[in-house]
Amino acid sequence: MIISVSHKINNPGSFWASAQENLPKLPEAGVTRVLQALPNGDMTVATCLWEAESIEKLDAYLRDKVKDWSEDTYHEVNTANAIGCPA
Repeated sequence: MIISVSHKINNPGSFWASAQENLPKLPEAGVTRVLQALPNGDMTVATCLWEAESIEKLDAYLRDKVKDWSEDTYHEVNTANAIGCPA
């Protein structure tokens, strides 16, 4: 499943350091890969596109990696109607 995550990041240094450390280790525990990471200019907001088995598995993965350094909103992408999204 393709999942969009909107991150409101309260500790950009730690959040992005964790991303650099952990993303190369994927796949892991129901999370296949990150397809895109789209941060704003000061790295405090990002929209990321993930491939994972479920929102619950992705949330568990992110909570383990980025702790409470972000508040996240998830939604499953409707890939049949998305433009430019891998199926």
